[in-house]
Amino acid sequence: MRPLESIWNELSKPLPSGWTAADIEPAMTPDELRVLYLILERSQFVHLAEGRANAVFSIKEPRDPKVPWGFFQGTLLRVPKATPDVTPCDYETLQDFQEKFVDVHVGRQHIVPQVLVKISQTVANVLNVKRGSALRAKGVKGDLSIIKAGYAMLVEDMGASPDYKALEFKPKWLAQSSLAPGDATRCRTCAREALRNGKLRLRGLKTSVPVCPLGLLHENHDVVMSTIDRLAPKWSERDRERLADALKESGVLGRLRDLQVEGDSDNALFNNPSDPRFGLSMTLRDCSCFVRMPVDERAPVVIKLADVDKKNWREKQSYWQRRHTDLVANGWYREQEKLDPPIETACVLRLDHCVERGLDIPPAFRARLKH
Repeated sequence: MRPLESIWNELSKPLPSGWTAADIEPAMTPDELRVLYLILERSQFVHLAEGRANAVFSIKEPRDPKVPWGFFQGTLLRVPKATPDVTPCDYETLQDFQEKFVDVHVGRQHIVPQVLVKISQTVANVLNVKRGSALRAKGVKGDLSIIKAGYAMLVEDMGASPDYKALEFKPKWLAQSSLAPGDATRCRTCAREALRNGKLRLRGLKTSVPVCPLGLLHENHDVVMSTIDRLAPKWSERDRERLADALKESGVLGRLRDLQVEGDSDNALFNNPSDPRFGLSMTLRDCSCFVRMPVDERAPVVIKLADVDKKNWREKQSYWQRRHTDLVANGWYREQEKLDPPIETACVLRLDHCVERGLDIPPAFRARLKH
């Protein structure tokens, strides 16, 4: 039985040229899955984190001479939570969407690999006990969700380790919305974050200036570095430069931007939200980017995307349309919101506007750009 790391290595290679969804085969054979399930039955789990729909656990294989040491090294278990009155994630659909659509269009080498598995009631019971203890230790009360037997995911662990620093961020909208006003001085992401911060301010809550994703693909290297400064403020200058070089070399964010734009033309939000290309563009506007920065400078920087789950356009369509109308009608794109003072953002569109007109450089960019 192969350790999971060997499977992650295989799934991190580009698909052969010319391959389509029909050419993709399962990462593990039926025999390998049967052995895997037996190992899971005797493994130990630690609750790490969870979101609205899923919980994540680390795994430690049993002490057994038949099970390779480090069998689950670099691997996490992600399971859906069953919550009253909430439709659970359909993991079969999520896996099929990633393998047959995202891997093909984005490039399998750019995606955090995962394998669809099943957990027994025995494993589910263990996970519920571990999760319950972890939530109680954090003071969480009234959570009615549980983990049930059924489908789960084994995923590559993109977290920090002794040999790697780690960074996670959401690239969001890497190009301006095709429906934004022509004279906008905020991109779609910064407009949305300004709206969110406006609501927080009205409630008397603390806000922070959002990071503009357009800076990651800017033609000016100093703008790219200013953006990375804010994404990884605790990293050394050398590691930030390594990240900038790795992002450029991988081309993953440029590919992400191109797919976002290709799938969102001709007013698709209102006229054709069921178009699979539009669904992919919205998925890629809500994915996460994971970076593993090796301590050894001779080793490559690892950059992969995760959370590439299929969007249910029927459930999301009205929300997306209302949000767009709000951003336009209430001046969030033009920095004309009815708040005094206006919400502070550090959008690259505002930076470009200032540079073109010889105006003062926005504060977030002054450390690297000359006036």
